[in-house]
Amino acid sequence: MFVGGLLACKNDAYKPEEALSEGEAAGFHETQAHALAASGVDFIMASTLPARSEAIGIARVLEETGVPYVLSFVAGGDGRLLDGNGLGAVITAIDDSAVTNPPLFYALNCVHPTVCERALSTSNAAEQAATGGALARVKGLQANTSLKSPEELEGLEELDAEDPDSFARDMIRAHERCGIIVLGGCCGTDERHIRAIASGLLDE
Repeated sequence: MFVGGLLACKNDAYKPEEALSEGEAAGFHETQAHALAASGVDFIMASTLPARSEAIGIARVLEETGVPYVLSFVAGGDGRLLDGNGLGAVITAIDDSAVTNPPLFYALNCVHPTVCERALSTSNAAEQAATGGALARVKGLQANTSLKSPEELEGLEELDAEDPDSFARDMIRAHERCGIIVLGGCCGTDERHIRAIASGLLDE
């Protein structure tokens, strides 16, 4: 069992225009990042990141802690973050120039598994070619149970949840087709969804 510390973007994850700049992000997240590191966690995960700038600022702060870390993004099926930057390009920028100690891996969260599959699929050939296969660094998915886009989910008054068996089938397909190895739940999931994923994997 591994214990992880969690931090996220400062503002609304579905509103990339509210994301912090690289410098602002480094200043804002520094206190929490170092507090988590001092608590003895095995790794730190920064999740639900919609924008390149705040992700880079967070990566630089997490690198300073010396604790292994993971960055998790909100992306669309077109393989782009909500701020319009390509997922592969952002990963390449962080791995190759923003930090000297890159994340353990990258992840997607707060998206449906079918969105993850489209974002990472081989049909996104241009993005793969332009970034040297950087999308293969995406190894985790904490998925929500709604097929709605972030724009549709923003301000939704009722939880939009998929049944556990359908959700599990989509998660397992993302695992098989995209190499996702860390599987978990986000909005709309509960123990039934996680149990369905585990049962489906054990039956393979």
